[in-house]
Amino acid sequence: QVQRVMPNDSFYFSIVRDPGSLGESAFSYFRAAAPAFRRSPSLAAFLASPWRFFRPGLRGNHYARNLQWFDFGLPEPAAPAEVPALLERLGRVFPLVLLAERFDESLVLLRHRLCWPRDAVDVFPHNSRAAPPKLPESQVRRLRRWNWLDWALYLHFNRSFWRQAEEFGLPRLREEAAALRA
Repeated sequence: QVQRVMPNDSFYFSIVRDPGSLGESAFSYFRAAAPAFRRSPSLAAFLASPWRFFRPGLRGNHYARNLQWFDFGLPEPAAPAEVPALLERLGRVFPLVLLAERFDESLVLLRHRLCWPRDAVDVFPHNSRAAPPKLPESQVRRLRRWNWLDWALYLHFNRSFWRQAEEFGLPRLREEAAALRA
């Protein structure tokens, strides 16, 4: 829908986050908004049996499963085999997708794609928890499995990001990211 009102030469970019950490954050942040999260006494209980709490179509439950897929406006695939084509199409709309876990490096690539000078980009923490909890690996795996479309989305754009990073030059990327943090 955005493409209909934007000029044809617009540059679209977005950001994705590993659903293994995003799921915990969403559970905490959207607890009041998502019935599936509200009904669960804890994240561990939710992950042990998500279908016990999750009802598709309930208002607010889009926060509880495949949130990024929803945010990108992608349709629910009828079969897993449809996912790669949907991701390829999305990749043509978004030539650069930043990685939350590699935010500084992402900003470097974005700055160069937009031909911005070095001083046009700065980093400051905003709206983040001081120390997000470290989840057990079993919960991270369960979050990725539960949010399987988000995991496919993340893996797709993670590969795309690192291809672009290699084309840019990894030593140069590390150097510019370090300068951004300084």
